[in-house]
Amino acid sequence: MLFFVGPHIASYIPRCMAGTLLLHIGIDLILEGVYDSHGKFDNLEYAGIWLITIVMTVYGMSAALIAGIIAALSTYAAQSITHINPIRDMCTASSFRSSSWDRSPEALAILDDDRIGRNKILLIQLQGHVFFGNVALLTDNIKGTLNEVKGTDEEPWIIILDFSLIVAIDSSAAHAMVKLKNILQNALHIEATIFVTGCVEGFPCEFPLSRELARTTNDEEEESAPTQSPEAAMRADLLRRNFPRSRVCSDLDSALIFAEDVLIARADPTFTHSQNRNVARNDRLYSAQIALNEFDISLDDELLLVTQYIANIHKGKHSQDVSVLVRSFKREVYFKDAIIWKQGSESDCAKILVHGTLTSHLEGNETCELITKGSFIGELGLVHGIRRLTTVKCISDSAVLYSLSKETWDDLSERQPRVARIMDGVVIHYLTHRVQHVSNRIFETRCLPI
Repeated sequence: MLFFVGPHIASYIPRCMAGTLLLHIGIDLILEGVYDSHGKFDNLEYAGIWLITIVMTVYGMSAALIAGIIAALSTYAAQSITHINPIRDMCTASSFRSSSWDRSPEALAILDDDRIGRNKILLIQLQGHVFFGNVALLTDNIKGTLNEVKGTDEEPWIIILDFSLIVAIDSSAAHAMVKLKNILQNALHIEATIFVTGCVEGFPCEFPLSRELARTTNDEEEESAPTQSPEAAMRADLLRRNFPRSRVCSDLDSALIFAEDVLIARADPTFTHSQNRNVARNDRLYSAQIALNEFDISLDDELLLVTQYIANIHKGKHSQDVSVLVRSFKREVYFKDAIIWKQGSESDCAKILVHGTLTSHLEGNETCELITKGSFIGELGLVHGIRRLTTVKCISDSAVLYSLSKETWDDLSERQPRVARIMDGVVIHYLTHRVQHVSNRIFETRCLPI
């Protein structure tokens, strides 16, 4: 009501009353904004409050609004520089495991070696905003750390820069990342530099950073070559022909898989081809893998691969037990879009994928996991009898699986318990890898049960 009749009755209100009301409101606002807020903000933010108060008193409300915007932006920039170190963590990858857990024992021995294995991977995880104010601190810390260990046993061969926790990158910082890549490769002689965007969309910036980081020029290669020994130059040439010196990955797991591949190929050129990662050095096995990739493989060679896949997991003394177990598997063929099983269904078998690609996904959830050849699925349900935890679907044109039914496994448990216990080892093996998986060691929760 006062809103409509206020202007008419204002002339009848004593001026002293209006003045007292304004004075009361002014004092109350001063106490609330300046006095009560003392101790609730840091010094920089509290100084901004006083700046707004003084400007409002001297120049009025409009000037105070502009001063408030300037104070807020300045405070944000200063706090980003002062309080948030762009490097969240920096450590070797010795305790991290990728999802590529079907490697041969020889390949795993290379990765576990302290001299040539995962210790030679340096993982640098970044956080917050990377901009002109802190990018110099970031690059100086990385170069300083590498210079400290240069020429020692702790010197890394591969560096993974993880941008998954980065909120934004300005243009000047993006250009600085390209310069940092060149310094790492040319001045510090890092053999492979891997950048993790954290999402399929790429880096959070307008600059085409993914394209620039993935680019490898001939000038970079020629510049680094003269400083290397002949043996190192020959090894570097071999690696360059099979692995780029710079790579951009969408997630940390993919980056770690690539880094492991480089270490294995660096230590043993026979593992250079990706199709030879999960088989031992055996001419027939290698030929079987080649034939498998060309979609032309005999049933005997398929069984040979299944035997090798299980032997990679089973470290027991009785190798003949693996052959007995393999003979209990039945061959199955699925075609594209076929459902292997649905989430919540009964667990009546375990399968091993010999050819093709499957996906495992949770119903009502977009999260999914790729299943590649050499992988076991359903082993947990077979041993523990729980229902299927995910839906498994064929996404390749065809897929060949070997299946062990629950009836057969129960029969083996009674007649040949030592053979049946191999499946217990498979469950423990996969559980160990999932617990140690890099996504569980950093911040992600992408890994799904199968």
